[in-house]
Amino acid sequence: MNALSEAILRLLHKQEDFDRRLAALEAGVRYQAPARAMPTPSPLPFISEPIITPEPATPPLLPATETPPEIPATPPPVEPRRLETNIGLTWLNRIGVITLVLGVAFFFKWAADNQYIGPAGRVELGVLAGLAALAAADYLWRKGQRIFAQGVTGAGVAIVYLSVFAAFSFYQLIPQSFAFVFMFVATLSTAALALRYASVAIAALGLFGGYLTPILLSTGEDHPWFLFSYVLLLDVGALALARKQAWKLLEILSLFATVTLFWAWMASHYNSDKRLVAVVFKLVFYAVFSVTSLRWLFIIAQASAALALAIVTEKEALQFFALELSIVAAGLWISGWKKSNALWSVTFASFWIVYGLWSIDFYARPPLPMFEGITAAFLLFLGWVAWLLLVGSHTLSVQQMTVFALNGAAYFGCSYALLEPKYHAWLGLLAVAVAGAHLALGAHMWRVREAKGVDTRPVLLSLGISLCFLTLAIPIQLTQYRITMAWSLEGAALAWIGARLRSDRALYGALLVFALVYARLLSIDSWIFPTAASYATLWNGRFLTFAVAAVSLLCAAWWARETPLVALPEYLAGHIALLWGLSLEAIGWAERTSPPQNQLSVETVSISILFAIYAVALVSLGVVTRAAINRICGLTLIGLVVLKLYFFDVWQLGRGYRISAFVALGALLLTTSFLYSRFRATIEKLWKDDAAHP
Repeated sequence: MNALSEAILRLLHKQEDFDRRLAALEAGVRYQAPARAMPTPSPLPFISEPIITPEPATPPLLPATETPPEIPATPPPVEPRRLETNIGLTWLNRIGVITLVLGVAFFFKWAADNQYIGPAGRVELGVLAGLAALAAADYLWRKGQRIFAQGVTGAGVAIVYLSVFAAFSFYQLIPQSFAFVFMFVATLSTAALALRYASVAIAALGLFGGYLTPILLSTGEDHPWFLFSYVLLLDVGALALARKQAWKLLEILSLFATVTLFWAWMASHYNSDKRLVAVVFKLVFYAVFSVTSLRWLFIIAQASAALALAIVTEKEALQFFALELSIVAAGLWISGWKKSNALWSVTFASFWIVYGLWSIDFYARPPLPMFEGITAAFLLFLGWVAWLLLVGSHTLSVQQMTVFALNGAAYFGCSYALLEPKYHAWLGLLAVAVAGAHLALGAHMWRVREAKGVDTRPVLLSLGISLCFLTLAIPIQLTQYRITMAWSLEGAALAWIGARLRSDRALYGALLVFALVYARLLSIDSWIFPTAASYATLWNGRFLTFAVAAVSLLCAAWWARETPLVALPEYLAGHIALLWGLSLEAIGWAERTSPPQNQLSVETVSISILFAIYAVALVSLGVVTRAAINRICGLTLIGLVVLKLYFFDVWQLGRGYRISAFVALGALLLTTSFLYSRFRATIEKLWKDDAAHP
């Protein structure tokens, strides 16, 4: 029994090992099993005979439930084609085909000139030679010489095209309709051969011959509906073949051939009676090439369509804007579909450039229909941006934001050129309307920015654009000092908005606006009164302008206090503007109240006392408000007054005015010194606190 059980156990292990080996062989893996000792079975409890140790058996490598992984055979590496082979096989083949075709063409011309062979015989020889080349190419392709066979096929197709062309053009053996049908069939056959041989070169040759057929068979008569229907058929076939085989060369060839044929027809045959066929097929070609996989091809189609439609509409504004805006809408939609920023930019640029060319003689056109058309274009581009941001939740690129900013500029510039002669009074309101449109869009984007995740950069850009147009509207609509006051209030408003939005860009924008304010104060507003007698002291438009500018600057500095690089220049500029305006008033008062011989002395003393009073006021304000900047500005101004007194006034003033100046300045200096003596502890404590909390 003991021996029998051991024998059965060995048989079971051998059967299991056999199954493993068979599975390994079926999987294509060479089986190698290392030998290991067979475990000794436990003795039966009721057998008293000694246990015989079995022979070692080979155990399986893998569990019964696993199959050895299949190791795929590695294909031999494909060596890259050497330069010598590439030149000898491909380039020489292509050059040989071109040379052979030219030779056949020369043969037809030579035979026609010398009458060596009859016309029918020449054509028959050409067709037979072309068909023989095609048959030889098929034989070579089946023998494995595929690259060489592609060249022979191209030669055969070209010879057949030339033979049919010669039969129609040189010898008038066949009518135009038969030649056209034959060459079209040849084009279809070439496409079939290109698919059979998987050759883009053969497909391009057949397509080139197809587009060349109307030119080769032209008799000078104009049949645009038939011509463009034929071209459309070729375009659809070329794009389908290019999409199926990923032959992008066919897309390029078809677009350039279509554009060339269309513009050649426009140059030679177009007139106003053929407007319908031109518009219909231009829109159809535009729609066909919208599906091209190469974005830059559609960019060319977009620009070509915009220009062609502008030409065919001539001077009719309604037709022009209806067609151009339809192209714009399609271009914007396709740019979103293809996710192409370049297409969006080209759509924008092509419309405004084409409009500029179309409206060169706008003086001969009614301005209001043109204004309505460009307003629709402006709103279309603005609405597209709103849709991208608010509905599509897109993030605008720098290129898109540039187009967004240029949209308003292009619209207002074109509107200004249209309306300025007759409607100048409305241009300021137009600028305000453009600013309001951008401001409304920016405000709406700001409200939904958290829920929709809208990018804040377009919000700030919209705000900046609106402020630019408000700045532009002010000098257009207002006059004289009102412009400066409006700019001052605009700068203060921009600073307030920047503080609310925590936008440094808005704060720096306010600085730019205040730079315009200062330039105008210096160049215009300081000189608006020809004489001192023409205005009253402190109660005049000039001082009001300086006061508004100063208050606006000081308010802007307060709102921008979290940004010292902006707040400090605005604060100092505010005090300078106020002191500047007061100085002009002091000079005017001196001119009105003093005799001519004492006028310089009165002006000098008045300005010195004014500066000293203003300095004491700044120091006092600094003590009260615990603001070191006010105290420092006051002391600096006092220093300037002292220098002026000792280096200028003492040499220019008469004795009485000199005494008055020194006494008044001395009293003010003592007053300032008393302030520092009285509040010394407070001031020193403030400095210590500022040092402890930088």
